Amino acid sequence: MSAPADLSAALGVAIAIAIAAIAWRRGSLSNSGAVAATAVGALVFCAGGFAAGLLLVFFFVSSTLLGRLSAPSKRRAAEKAVKGDRRDAAQVLANGGLAAALALAGALLPWPGWGAALVGTLAAVTADTWASEIGTLSRQAPRSILTGRRIEVGLSGGITALGTVASLLGGAAIGLCAGLTAGAPLRWTAIGAGAGLLGSLADSALGASAQALYACRICGERNETPRHCGGPSTLIRGHPAIDNDVVNAVAALCGALAGLGLWALLSLAAG
Repeated sequence: MSAPADLSAALGVAIAIAIAAIAWRRGSLSNSGAVAATAVGALVFCAGGFAAGLLLVFFFVSSTLLGRLSAPSKRRAAEKAVKGDRRDAAQVLANGGLAAALALAGALLPWPGWGAALVGTLAAVTADTWASEIGTLSRQAPRSILTGRRIEVGLSGGITALGTVASLLGGAAIGLCAGLTAGAPLRWTAIGAGAGLLGSLADSALGASAQALYACRICGERNETPRHCGGPSTLIRGHPAIDNDVVNAVAALCGALAGLGLWALLSLAAG
């Protein structure tokens, strides 16, 4: 690499380490999560370039800030999840692992499509996180994306109008950031918005069908934890191997494919 490239990579790695360290000290990342976040961030910065790294930083920082919302509805939602607000390595990799792989693929086999897929996957995880965090603040009860029936706040598969708008804005924000560096903000904002929304909806659809849902044998509460009230819960839907991390990883993949598809369509339309 040239000296400017070396300097950019070194700065990117320093940023990844600093953000992971700050998040760890504030309780947003577990020990394993801090290590994984540093590795993912360093790889994206070094292989994908500074612009790609900043997209990852935007996702992580915005998600962390939204995760600090302390509305009562969000606290109730957190109680139903297997993990709290502290992200571990599995959560970090489920959201950012594909972006790192795409950045590496782009460095080894240059092709513009890798960048479109990277924007799409980060748009999807950002859209899904914004929808989850902001959607819990909705005054309307969430409804299952598959049946339209009302479900409890915090259970996967539910959507609200507020959360859907938030997902659209989250994806669009990633696209806009990409477009400002690429010189085509409108085009990339559209790609980010579309890929983000599709990825977020895919997450909800999987959450409402394949993701494991349990009922506590003691209190009867439905949640996504295999153990509740000190004992094992009963699986009432989905597969025990499919948890929120698996769903997030699949949604990230859907976002990458959507980003690639939208990029190809807009490229054809532009001639």
